[in-house]
Amino acid sequence: MGVSDDPTVFEQEPSWFYRQGTNRVLKQRIITALILAPIVIAGIFLLDGIYFALFIGIIIVIGAWEWANLAGIEGKTTYIYAAGISVSLVLAWYLPATWILSIGLLWWCLALILVVRYPMDTRIWGGMWQRSVIGVMVLVPAWVSLQQLKTYENSNFLILLLMFLIWGADIGAYFTGRAFGNKKLAPAVSPGKSWAGLYGGMFTAVLIVIAMTFVQGDMQFESKLWWQFFAICMFVTLISVLGDLTESMFKRYRGIKDSSNLLPGHGGILDRIDSLVAAGPVYALLLIVIGWK
Repeated sequence: MGVSDDPTVFEQEPSWFYRQGTNRVLKQRIITALILAPIVIAGIFLLDGIYFALFIGIIIVIGAWEWANLAGIEGKTTYIYAAGISVSLVLAWYLPATWILSIGLLWWCLALILVVRYPMDTRIWGGMWQRSVIGVMVLVPAWVSLQQLKTYENSNFLILLLMFLIWGADIGAYFTGRAFGNKKLAPAVSPGKSWAGLYGGMFTAVLIVIAMTFVQGDMQFESKLWWQFFAICMFVTLISVLGDLTESMFKRYRGIKDSSNLLPGHGGILDRIDSLVAAGPVYALLLIVIGWK
């Protein structure tokens, strides 16, 4: 299936803060979030090593099953694709993290071009096999990134900060976008997003980095390391927006609004982690580059 012919299908962005629904749907969202949030936070804080890898791996494999739909794979073959991603995760376990993360970075650089030029280049990536391979470059580096972050002494802080940056940017974008969002960011891909929303999200991210590193208390604001870390966080926040836009692009091309209906009121797993799968690999790779310990 190609680009939807109905321009109203995607008028509302299918994320927590950009989709309007009935009170029933809103209630579903809240209940689902209240159930999922403690599970995710507990997994971050309580699990290590192979157990953490399995925990994140389950999420990624479910995301792979949903990506099969984005790729145009149907029927039982979706499970074969998810199994293939599982095997890829096992192989990635034995490879240097920098290799996998670099592949992820290269993909997101390409994704930026595809999003900006959409729908002009769909003939290049629109085939089932192309989208299937892209799924590997999206999902496997995301899994590796969280394994890499978990190796640091302050891993819980790093992972929570990453998530707060993503969530905070989404919230900031929602409010500023509603108030001032006349100029659209990427109307061909996601009509709900605006430049004002982007600026608001970035400002929120600035506040989050300052607040969380102050509470953490192990970095001086005037140090070179802090400013490097701050720059990384700002760049990663921008990449998280690209992740959201990229999934919207694939959904628009496929003619669907949600990656699945697994999460009541939220859509699918990919709809919840689309920003994380982009931000995670870049975040982890840049921390390696600056010699984070």
